[in-house]
Amino acid sequence: MKKGLFWVLSILLFILSVTAFSAQKTVITYWTHTDDNRTRIEERYIAEFTKMHPNVEIKRVVNEASKMGDLVLTAFAARSGPDIFNLPIEQEYGYIVNQRVAPVDYRALGYRNLEELKADYAPNTFDPVTMNGKIYGLPLEVTNWCIFINKRVFRSAGLNPEKDYPKTWEEMAFPPTGTGVSYRKVDEIGF
Repeated sequence: MKKGLFWVLSILLFILSVTAFSAQKTVITYWTHTDDNRTRIEERYIAEFTKMHPNVEIKRVVNEASKMGDLVLTAFAARSGPDIFNLPIEQEYGYIVNQRVAPVDYRALGYRNLEELKADYAPNTFDPVTMNGKIYGLPLEVTNWCIFINKRVFRSAGLNPEKDYPKTWEEMAFPPTGTGVSYRKVDEIGF
């Protein structure tokens, strides 16, 4: 996360370098979501970055995570979007295809080419934010989606929880035929 935020801020500094010749401070507005752990980390990284770049001020604006998508969308519609923002991956595509965000400048990050940048991350990390051979976002955090199986419910449905659990997203929505399981009627939710 440190690398991601540092590089995002570096890119913005590079983009805004045309104002470096003026005595004015460059103000970068960064919208993020509420998270106590994230706050401590981000404040530390922002302090480190602004110490290295005293002509830059980072205005960190914290919003409720559940409202970020609507807030960013509304701000962009009003042509007053933040300089940097984070959204869940499923909300980013519209900004990319509608050219509301700039591609990542790998040179500003110290890389010679995109392949070098990609090599520093897990395989396929950039697939959701790549269009026409350009990367439009850097990961700041990784979300771990966990699915828990209630063994009692599985057994009562005639399934073996050790073998019959869904193994693909498609099986989550449409269980394999022959199992006698239908997800269309929900009789029990949770524990």
